[in-house]
Amino acid sequence: MEQTNPRRDHYKLFSEGRIGPLTLPNRLVRSATWDPAILQARRMTDGVLDIYRRVAAGGIGLIITGDSSVIPHGLLDEDPPQPAAFAYEDVRIEGYDRLVETVHTTAPGCKIVAQLSVDYPGFGPSDVPSPFLTERTRPLSTEQVRLLVHCLVESITGIQGEGFDGVQLHAAHGGLLGRFLSPYTNRRRDEYGGSVANRARLVREVVAGARQKVGDFPILIKLNGTDYLPGGLDLDTFPDLAREIAAAGFDAIEVSGGMWECLVRPETELGFRPVPAPESHTRIKDPAKQSYFLPYAERLDLDIPLILVGGNRDVERLEAILQRGVVEFLALCRPLISEPDLPRRWLEGRGSSGSDCISCNSCLYDMYTSLENGQPGPVTCLFKQDRQRVGEAQRWLNSWVRDNAAP
Repeated sequence: MEQTNPRRDHYKLFSEGRIGPLTLPNRLVRSATWDPAILQARRMTDGVLDIYRRVAAGGIGLIITGDSSVIPHGLLDEDPPQPAAFAYEDVRIEGYDRLVETVHTTAPGCKIVAQLSVDYPGFGPSDVPSPFLTERTRPLSTEQVRLLVHCLVESITGIQGEGFDGVQLHAAHGGLLGRFLSPYTNRRRDEYGGSVANRARLVREVVAGARQKVGDFPILIKLNGTDYLPGGLDLDTFPDLAREIAAAGFDAIEVSGGMWECLVRPETELGFRPVPAPESHTRIKDPAKQSYFLPYAERLDLDIPLILVGGNRDVERLEAILQRGVVEFLALCRPLISEPDLPRRWLEGRGSSGSDCISCNSCLYDMYTSLENGQPGPVTCLFKQDRQRVGEAQRWLNSWVRDNAAP
């Protein structure tokens, strides 16, 4: 018989919260979760829609979609760059309007935000060697940076037209936007590099340009509190960046961390097992190892809400974090792959106070292998669906750095 506890209606976790003009039914967020099934075809599938339907029905307050790049292949290779060559339809995910309708119909109070990224291999703010790249990075020209700004502004406008409740810029984990923000990867000497204000100029220009077209449409951002790299963002340098971001006009910051370059560092230096992905720590059964980006959020004192992601596993611990008054929202990713109705279960007092996610990252392995096989499917919990393959997944996780780091 399932354990039953008192309902948690009185918890702050299940009270209304606000992000810009949005009112959310609770403080739980589905953090962006990779959607390999739409990466190749760039269209929503029934399987992916069903995942979002189950998450929305499970009681989450806000859903952030998996990231979608807004730079069409070949656009940055034009010389000079041609902003007029870009249109939102070039990068639109077919069926995005179906996704919005699915979430809003399933759970009228639930909101959905589209995450946008910039994925363009071979380019970066500066030519900084990476242990996972064999070719040199091509630094973007000033004109190419401005083209990125244009593409993002137009895409935010398009996302508003799809009916989404907001947009989030993915500027964490070593993506191109995050590489501009980090002093480790941004060594530029022009107006887009050097000082923290200059490193944030790209995203600041995106917000300024978008506001002229979308008004108070919520614009969120996901940031690294730490790169886990010497000379990168850390506890001491993150607050200055966060203040620049808040002043730029973003409506909320989601605090995360990690660049993949850090994975070649040993566990004794990192403090966690170096397996893909650095933002998704494994071996966190001990509550002391959960909510591992909290120290970075606690260094901030901003006028916009903070969303904390990373190892959030226990409802009582999450309530205690909210009561401390620094963080206003808690985000989950892997636990909702394993248990889409976790927020409702916690609210109703059913079962344990923890998630049944064991943080093994086997779901990540399943995502990669499905793409490699050319048969990407909906994200699933491999531990629950095919436990015999978990050992295979763990061997892959253990060998990934060895096999993929450049000699």
